Amino acid sequence: MPLDNADSELRELWRKRVAAAARAYENAKLAAAGAMERLSCHATSQDIEALTEAHRRESAALDEYMRIMRVFHQLAVEGEKPES
Repeated sequence: MPLDNADSELRELWRKRVAAAARAYENAKLAAAGAMERLSCHATSQDIEALTEAHRRESAALDEYMRIMRVFHQLAVEGEKPES
């Protein structure tokens, strides 16, 4: 069954959301790697807290990326329209 214009626009919207979430995750992953590289045996508690926070942001970005991928999969493969 061919896509109507609204379905096509909805898929494109979610495709863009997938791309944005992937970029956000990559940026968070790079930031966490950078925080890890800055640690040394002379690390302060602030350095360790910065690493912990960078890993929290990375984890949150991955969670959001996976959520958006699930919604896009449901839309593109299963034909289920998302609620938001």
